[in-house]
Amino acid sequence: MINEANLRAVRRFLLGSGAREGAKLPTERAMAEALGLSRGVIRGALAVMESEGRLVRKVGSGTYLASKRADSTSAAPGLLDATPRQIVEARFAFEPQIAGMAAMNAGKQDMEYLAQCADAYHHADDFDAYEIADENFHAAIAAATHNPVVIRAYQTFNAAHAAVEWGGLRLRFLTAERRAASRREHDRILGAIRSRDADAAAGAARQHLQYIAAALLRQ
Repeated sequence: MINEANLRAVRRFLLGSGAREGAKLPTERAMAEALGLSRGVIRGALAVMESEGRLVRKVGSGTYLASKRADSTSAAPGLLDATPRQIVEARFAFEPQIAGMAAMNAGKQDMEYLAQCADAYHHADDFDAYEIADENFHAAIAAATHNPVVIRAYQTFNAAHAAVEWGGLRLRFLTAERRAASRREHDRILGAIRSRDADAAAGAARQHLQYIAAALLRQ
C-alpha cells in the first residue's frame, strides 16, 4: 500500500512543516489532497510513523506529533517487507489475547468508544470509511488493555499491516456478505468485552480472524 518514497513525502510534510511537538495533525483527507496521495497511503504512512514513536493517537481526539521523536533506528524499512500471510499469522498470535485483556481492563470510556467504533463500522458506506472504522475498532481494543507494552506492540503491527501490498486480496474481504459477517463478529467481541468475559472475548476475536484468513488467503 505504501512505499519508501510515499513515506518520505509524508514525513517531510509533517516534520518539515514547522509544527511544534504535540501539535494536532491535519485530517487524512487534507493531507491526501495536499500531497496528491490516496487516503489509504496517508493512513499507512501515519501508522508507520506511529510505530516509530513520531506520532501519538489519542482515543476520540486525533493524531498528534509526539513530544519525543524517534531516533534514526526506525523499524519502518523492515515493516515494508511483510507479506499478507505474515500479517494474518501475527494477528492470530496476539489479537485474541489482547481482546481478553481488554475485557478485564477496559473502563467506562473505553466501552463507550468501542461502541462508537462498532457503530461507525455499521454505517460505513465506502472503502475509506470501512477501513478507518475497522482500524479504529481494533486499535481501541488494544488501547482498552491499558498496557503500554501491548499498545506499543499493536502500533508496530498496525504499521506493518498498513504497509503491506494487499492488492486484490482486499477485494475478497469487501463483499457485502463479508462486511455483514464482520459487523456481527465485531459485535460479539464488543459484547464479550462489555460482559468482562475474557475467554469469550478471546474466542470471538479468534473466530473473527479465522473468517478473515479464510476470505483473504484462500487460493
